[in-house]
Amino acid sequence: MLTAQDLYSETYYLARNPDVANAIAAGLFPTGFAHFETFGQNEGRNPTALFDTRYYLTLNPDVAAAVSANQLTAFQHYIAFGQAEGRNPSTLYNEPLYLSRNLDVQEVVNASSLTGIQHFQVFGQGEGRIPSNLYNPAYYLSRNPDVAAAVERDELTGIGHYLTFGIIEGREFTPFMGGNTTLPNGVAAGDVTQNSAVLWTRSTEVGPVIFEYATDANFGAIAGQVTNFVTDPTVPVQVQVSDLAPQTQYYYRATDAAGTSAVGQFRTPAPLGTQTGLRFGVTGDWQGELAPYPSIGNVRDRNLDFFVLMGDTVETDSISPDLPGVRQSVNLEQFRTKHNEIYSDRFGLNTWADLRASTATYNTWDDHEITNDFAGGAAPTESPQRDGMFGTDGQFVNETPVFNQALEAFQDYKPITEQQYGETGDPRTANKQKLYRYNVHGSDAASFVLDVRSFRDKPLPFIPETASPEAVSAYLQDAFAPNRTMLGQAQLQEFKNDLLAAENAGITWKFVMSTVPMQHFGIPVAGERWEGFAAERTELLRFIDENNISNVVFVTGDFHGNVVNNVTYQEGFGQPQKPTGAFDVMIGPAAIQLNIGQGPFAAPFGPATVAFTPDALLSAEEKDRYRGMTDEAEKNAFVRQVIDNRIVPLGYDPVGLEGSEIDAQLLQGSYFNAHNYGWTEFAIAPDTQQLTVTTFGVDPYTQGDMEANPAEVANRTPTIRLQFTVNPQSGDVLLPSDITTAVEENLARDFGLQPDNFTVVSSEQQTWSDGCLGLGEANESCLLALVNGWQVTVQSGDRTLVYRTNDSGSQVRLDRQASQL
Repeated sequence: MLTAQDLYSETYYLARNPDVANAIAAGLFPTGFAHFETFGQNEGRNPTALFDTRYYLTLNPDVAAAVSANQLTAFQHYIAFGQAEGRNPSTLYNEPLYLSRNLDVQEVVNASSLTGIQHFQVFGQGEGRIPSNLYNPAYYLSRNPDVAAAVERDELTGIGHYLTFGIIEGREFTPFMGGNTTLPNGVAAGDVTQNSAVLWTRSTEVGPVIFEYATDANFGAIAGQVTNFVTDPTVPVQVQVSDLAPQTQYYYRATDAAGTSAVGQFRTPAPLGTQTGLRFGVTGDWQGELAPYPSIGNVRDRNLDFFVLMGDTVETDSISPDLPGVRQSVNLEQFRTKHNEIYSDRFGLNTWADLRASTATYNTWDDHEITNDFAGGAAPTESPQRDGMFGTDGQFVNETPVFNQALEAFQDYKPITEQQYGETGDPRTANKQKLYRYNVHGSDAASFVLDVRSFRDKPLPFIPETASPEAVSAYLQDAFAPNRTMLGQAQLQEFKNDLLAAENAGITWKFVMSTVPMQHFGIPVAGERWEGFAAERTELLRFIDENNISNVVFVTGDFHGNVVNNVTYQEGFGQPQKPTGAFDVMIGPAAIQLNIGQGPFAAPFGPATVAFTPDALLSAEEKDRYRGMTDEAEKNAFVRQVIDNRIVPLGYDPVGLEGSEIDAQLLQGSYFNAHNYGWTEFAIAPDTQQLTVTTFGVDPYTQGDMEANPAEVANRTPTIRLQFTVNPQSGDVLLPSDITTAVEENLARDFGLQPDNFTVVSSEQQTWSDGCLGLGEANESCLLALVNGWQVTVQSGDRTLVYRTNDSGSQVRLDRQASQL
C-alpha cells in the first residue's frame, strides 16, 4: 500500500499553495510535506492531483462523518483504509476502471497487498496507462504538441506529464471540463407533456444538483424543487417533474455543488380542445468537427413551443477534435465524448446549449449515433457496420454491447425519460428501449417521433443507379417483400393507434418525425429509406388513406437537404400510385461534410447528389457547369432536375407541391432547397389553422473553413431560404342544432356531462352502412340500407367520446372502439 509520502507531490502542493512556498522560503517549514502533515490535511488542502478532499468526502459520507468527529482527516482515511477498499480518491483516478482495463494489474492486486493506485503511481503512469475516463491521451497530446513531441522522444508519457507539470500549468487535458464554468453543457428540458418534463444538466463538480422551477422568470415563487447527485463528471444528471399545469410557461434553474447556476425555460402543451396556435422547429444531421453551428443561431429568438433534434445528433463514426484519431466510437466513454462535444463551447459559442435552454426538446436517433446504416433488428453479422464492431453473438444488433452503450450515451445526453416496451411477443422489441413518442399540442397538432433504427431489418443490398431496367424492377419488387420491417410491429401498431386517436380527437395537424424520408428519391441508397421497406410503407400509408386521417406531414431527415414533395403509395410493385393527402418536408442538415477521397467538402444534399451521381447519368462537363454556378436558385433548379430525372421514369411525382392535391402556396425560394445548412420552422395559425413552413439557412462550410476563419463562419446569420403555406384539409362541417342537442342529451344521460364539461372537437357528415349506424350488436336486427348522418367527437378531460347519429339526431350511438373511455 502507498504511504502518505508516496502519494504526496511536493511540486503540486507548493504550486497550489503559494503561502506554504513562502513559509518554506522564510524558514518556517523544511518542506511542503511537513506543512501538509501538520496543517494542510486538516485544512482540507490537497496533497496531489490524484487526491481531492472535497470529492472524497462528498462521495464517502461515512468518512465525512468521521472527519467531522475529528477522528482523522480525509487523506489519512484514504491512505489507511480507502485505497485498500478500492475507493476513488478523485476524478483523475477510478479504481474499477483502472483494474478492468488492466487485467494484469487486477490479477496482482487480487493476489497481493498491492493496491490499484499504488500500481498506477509507481508503474502505471510511466507506462502510459489511463487512470480515469476523464483523461484521453490522444486529446491531451493533440492539444499540447510540445508534450506529444516529448512522448515521441520517449522522454515521458502524456499522463505522466499532466500529473507532474500539466495540471500546474493549467493545460487542458479533457474535453469534459468546460473552461470557466462547472456547467459546460448548459441546461435542457425534454419529453415535455401537459403536466411533466425532464430537466437536465451536466456538472463537473461531484455532489448535489438542485433543480428549481417556477412560473416567473425571477423565481419569486418556487413551484417545485428536485435534487439529483453527480458522481461522475462525464455523466449528466436529470430529473422528472410531474406536477405541471398545461399551457404554462415555466422557468427552471440548475445549481450545482460549486454554486454555479444555469437557467432555462419551456412551455407545457395546451390541452386537447383548445386551438392556440403552435410554433416549433426541427433539424438533424450534424458533426462535432463543424461546431459551433451558426445555422441554428437564431432559434432561441423564435419563441418556439418546442424543438425536435431529429437523428444523427452526433456522428460517432467520423474523426472530430474531441476524439482525435478515432474514426469509429465503440465504447461508452467514446460515445459520451462525442455527445459532450456537441453541447460544448467552441470559438466562444455554444449554440446548442443556447437553443436547448430556450425551449423544450424532443429527441430521437438515426444511424450515426452508432455507425452508418446500422440495422438494430438485424443479426449482428448482417447489419452494416465498421470493423465487425457488433461481433457475432446474439440474435439482434439491439442486444449487443456496442448498441447498448451507444444508447446509454444518447439517453445520458438528452433530456429523455427511459421507457421500454413490455412483452410484445416479438423478440426484437420485447422489453427493449422505447424512443417512440406521441404528444398532443392542443387541438392544433399531434407529434409522433419515430425510432426507425432500433428494430429495422437489414437493408436491401444497394444497386447502382446505372443498373439495368430488369435489375431495377427486381430491386423494387424485392422492396415489397412481406414481413420486412423498419419500425417493428409493436411500434408500428402503437403509431397507427395514435394516428387514429389524433384524427378522432379532431386534432388538425399530425406531424410524423421520421429520420429517413417518406417521399420517393429513386434507386440510390433506397434500401436505407422507407422506399426500401415498401410493404410496411404501403401498410402505413394505406392506413392513413383508408381511415381518412387528414393533414399528415412527414418531417424527415438523413439526406442533408430541404426537399418537399407529396406522398403517394402503391399496393404492390407496378401498381399505380395512390395519393394520401400527406406531404413530406425533408429538413436539415445543421452541418455536414463528406470526404470521398479528395478531402472534405461541405455536403448538403445538392453538392452531395452531384458528386455521387455516376458520370454516365450526369456528365463530367455538366458537373463542372454546376460547380461553376454562383446563384443558389440556379443550383437548386439544376439538382432538382437531376432528382426528377431519377424518379419520374419510375412513375413517381416530380419534386414539389405544384399540381398536387395539397393546398399550398410558395412564398419564397423553391421546394428544393439543398445548398445550405439550416433548420425548419412549422407555425400553425390559431384562427385559420393555416400552416407556414419556413427554412432558415447559412452558407455551408467545412471544418477547414471554420478553423481558418472562425469569426466569419461562426457569425453567419441564418436567413429565409424557403417559405410556403398550406391550408388544412377540413372534414368538419357546422353541426346542426338537433344533432348537437341529441349528443348533449346522450352525454348527460350516459356520463353526467353538461355542456361546460366537454368540447366538440370534430364533426363530420357520414353515410352509415345500415340502420344501426354500423354499430349493431350480436343478434340485433339492423335495417339493410345506407343511412346518412354524422360522426361527432367530444373531448372531456382524458376521455375521447365518438358518437354516430342519423341525419335527424333521432338515433345516437357511442362508438366504443373509436372512443377512449
